[in-house]
Amino acid sequence: MSRSWELYRFPVEEPSESNSAHLPGSYKTEPWIRIDLPRNLKKELEPGNGWVLLRKRFTETDVSGSASVSRTLCLGKISDRTRVFWNGKEVGEEFFSAYAAETPQGYDRHRMYSIPPETILRENEIRIYLKPYFEYEFGILSGEIVYGPSAQIWKRWVRSEIAGLLTFASFCLIGIFFLFVFAQEKKGKENLYFGIFLISFSLYQISLCEFKYFTGIKMIYLKKFEYSFLVLLFPTFCAFLESFFFSVPKKGLRRFRRPIGGKKRDLAASLPEVFRPETRLRFRRILECSSFVFALLFVFAPDVDFLDRVNRNGLQTTWIGYALLSFWIVLPSAPKDRDAKRILCGILCLISFVIVDVLAERGNFRSFRISGMGVVCFLFFLCLTLANRFVQMRAKLDSWNAVLEKGIAARTEELTQSVQKIKTLKEQQDGDYFLITLLFRPFLSSDLETPEGKIETHRKQYKRFQFKKKEYEIGGDVAFCETVLISGIPYRVVINADAMGKSIQGASGALIFCSIVKSFLQTPDYPDRSPENWLFLLYKNLQAVFQSLDGSMFVSAVLALVRFETGDFFYLNCEHPPLLLVRNGSVFPLSTEEILPKLGFPVSETSLKLKIHYQILEDGDTILLGSDGREDLYLPVEQSSEKRKTSAPEIFLEVAASAPNTLSELEERLLQKGELSDDLSFMRIRTKSTAQREILRKKISTLVREGKRALQEGKEEEACSWIVQACLLHPSDLNLLRIALKTAYRVQNKKRIRLLSEKFILRTSGYSLAAISNPSAWEKKERSEIWEKRPPREIQKKGA
Repeated sequence: MSRSWELYRFPVEEPSESNSAHLPGSYKTEPWIRIDLPRNLKKELEPGNGWVLLRKRFTETDVSGSASVSRTLCLGKISDRTRVFWNGKEVGEEFFSAYAAETPQGYDRHRMYSIPPETILRENEIRIYLKPYFEYEFGILSGEIVYGPSAQIWKRWVRSEIAGLLTFASFCLIGIFFLFVFAQEKKGKENLYFGIFLISFSLYQISLCEFKYFTGIKMIYLKKFEYSFLVLLFPTFCAFLESFFFSVPKKGLRRFRRPIGGKKRDLAASLPEVFRPETRLRFRRILECSSFVFALLFVFAPDVDFLDRVNRNGLQTTWIGYALLSFWIVLPSAPKDRDAKRILCGILCLISFVIVDVLAERGNFRSFRISGMGVVCFLFFLCLTLANRFVQMRAKLDSWNAVLEKGIAARTEELTQSVQKIKTLKEQQDGDYFLITLLFRPFLSSDLETPEGKIETHRKQYKRFQFKKKEYEIGGDVAFCETVLISGIPYRVVINADAMGKSIQGASGALIFCSIVKSFLQTPDYPDRSPENWLFLLYKNLQAVFQSLDGSMFVSAVLALVRFETGDFFYLNCEHPPLLLVRNGSVFPLSTEEILPKLGFPVSETSLKLKIHYQILEDGDTILLGSDGREDLYLPVEQSSEKRKTSAPEIFLEVAASAPNTLSELEERLLQKGELSDDLSFMRIRTKSTAQREILRKKISTLVREGKRALQEGKEEEACSWIVQACLLHPSDLNLLRIALKTAYRVQNKKRIRLLSEKFILRTSGYSLAAISNPSAWEKKERSEIWEKRPPREIQKKGA
């Protein structure tokens, strides 16, 4: 029904009940002209404030069928206010009745009119009265004019709208995909701008869908929504081209500066002013600012007419500038870049089609809308560009993959050889570790138990290794206990040491340490030897050997002697963690003062003194010894999953106070607090019975009485022997030691004087470490103090 319409050449009045203008017989003699629709009627007449009248006469061949099936008249898109009369009776729109009272009614939507069956005759006349909204265009502007069954017309219209929605929704998803690619890579901004361009284009096209009129939103707000996306199209597209062909740094235009002739030359500065990149960027900023101004005008526009004037006279004018900017960006790269050629062709097609549509809408000539074809062509060229990019990328990836495969094969071969070398070295290293453990095996001590007490040992080295499918451990901790005779009296040697370093370094230091101790234990016993003398000589031997290593090995240690029968406990601490005394459920650290430096530390200039400490053990007492592995633990950090190495002595005190039954249980409780960071060793000394102490006390009293009797009889040599024996059986009694020393002076027994004086000094004031480090000077000083110095006069007057 698009052909053979008639247009009344002059403006007419709006039809009403007071006149008969809408009746079929009206306007018979006035001039009518025959036209085809749709078209812009601007050239045919000037309506002014009047109405435009269109007429169509046709013959209905199936009048009876029309009465049984509802009919609909689709008139396409009309600008703007419309009244339709079918055989003199006005018909109304089937939908969108909410826009009948608005101005404009909706110049971009199809008008669907329901035809009452009783008005359909064999000879029918349609009269359409139009009230223009815009001066430059009016009439039935676009769309197909159709008359037929309502179901078919509406089904066709709905399908076309849904197809458009799905098409442009797919473009929107593609734009979102490019935004996702930009979010992942964050290198080039071309993906960002192209994604925004596609989303803006899709939303603009979706805003043109006529489903929007089902919402009932006012026409002014629908148009604002539409133009808000229209204003984004060209700025984002030009930004995409700029990012696609030029990588402009944030500061300056450094990519246009390159060395020429061995010197740096500003290439951009040598170009004419109009062709410089700075000029292009400045021009682009001006266009973007103008687009921003138009966007604000769209937001605050008072009516649709203002929106249209800003769009036609302002925004569409900037499109010329954006077109020039697009050529400005693409043309320099077109001769050498195929992508630039494809995009240039797409831009030319799009611009030409848009120009044709704009001129047709302004009434310059008659044409259907072809900008859609331009968009299809443009997207086709863009798809070619992106496909070419992906093909090139795939080719590069294939070549890179080939190179990487060769590199990976070479690296794999090198890695295999390296792993084999490492495996061989690891086996050799584990073999060395195993040999060290074999050498260390004779020095491993087991628990020692007597009716009066018990000594327990526990050792766990930090470094563990596997050799011949068996697990071993190696480290620098020493837990050593043996029995030694001192002046014929059995003592238990208790030594806990920690050699510097882990793994083989610590094990080497521990092996040297144990060899010296074991060798010292093999020296023969001799009379009048005291526990203090024994510990003193052991310290001298260890210090001399480790000091000769010139600082490459230090050892912290506790050297101790215990006699369960009397509860005597002698010890010295060489910068080892303090000993703990557990008595009646309470834990006390023993003598943290006067701790000696580690074995091997130079002591020639120190003011410290060597002093033997003494502790009497009661029934049920426990002495705990341990290396620094008990304190240096990996503890959890507050509000974090990490663990930090921390020295926490209080944790071991807490665990020791819980009175574990075995040292293994002690280790388990410690591991509940934190993870080990070093070798760990424990030793525990427990007293059981003091029944022998009363017998020894009676024996000592007998020896003292025998000594007094011998003195009264003038047998000073015999008296000295009795008292020295009593002193050796009761080594903790310093008063008895003084008496033995006096009697030794009386009989001038030089050996006893030296040993007893040495014992007295070690228990009281101590020997200077600086003097001990120089043996010749120390021995000379010792002789001068012992041989040349006579007993005081009051000692000579006072008898034994």
